[in-house]
Amino acid sequence: MAVKMIVCDIDGTLVTDKEKVIPLANIEALKKAQAAGILVTIASGRVPSSLYDYAMTLGIIDNCQYVVGSNGGAVLNLKTNEYVYDEIISYEDTLWAMAIVKKFGYDFYLAPLDEQKAFVSRKNVITEDTFLFRNSDIKPELLDWNNIPQMCKVVISCHDEEKQNWLRQQVAVSATLRTEVTGYGFIEIIPKNVNKWQGILRLTAALKDNANIHIDWDEIMCFGDQMNDYEMIKNAKYGIALANATQQLKEVATAVTSKDNNAAGIADYLYQTILK
Repeated sequence: MAVKMIVCDIDGTLVTDKEKVIPLANIEALKKAQAAGILVTIASGRVPSSLYDYAMTLGIIDNCQYVVGSNGGAVLNLKTNEYVYDEIISYEDTLWAMAIVKKFGYDFYLAPLDEQKAFVSRKNVITEDTFLFRNSDIKPELLDWNNIPQMCKVVISCHDEEKQNWLRQQVAVSATLRTEVTGYGFIEIIPKNVNKWQGILRLTAALKDNANIHIDWDEIMCFGDQMNDYEMIKNAKYGIALANATQQLKEVATAVTSKDNNAAGIADYLYQTILK
């Protein structure tokens, strides 16, 4: 395997389910990969500024430096705090989407352009879905429906597949927006041209332009578990689904790990392949 870069999803992939911590085996394996000259980074549905602690733990800030956030909608250089890519939803589309969300009636959080804020449907969302804001300085507050801010995305909490399908059908008529099921009972409304693979390609373009580092698509290994990882698992030369991944993701993956995220599936796979 000629791998130059490893890209890891966070929730359900890199970290454990309950504590949301990176298993020591994953940390050690990914640092060994970096010592061998392989870049390591993160591609998450979370906003980029909330990825800092995980990036620090893995040494990404002094390695790849760039991370992909917002399901591919943003690429941030954590060392300089500069965005090389940041896709936003127009204000007109924001109002259109939030009208559907209001009709939908489920809890949500809206991610505005200011990453230090988040607007939620009710105060309990802040405590019930606390992992959404863990490892970040985001200050959630109740949304004022008379003063809706322009957004990057909106995340809705809904475990009902039939209701999720209703939301998808409503958003499907838009020429600029789409829905993304991220797992764990969440569905997002995001720009139609946004996905993690496109974010990764923008990251590699930034490495080429700013650091003269050339990485082709067939030199990338991606790890994921949910449908918001679909494009990167399908398109990477080495798209690896975790043992706990959805069946749809496993079907397009190059390989499936023997162990799940709670048992450091990433490390186990790396030691069986590129870290032999």
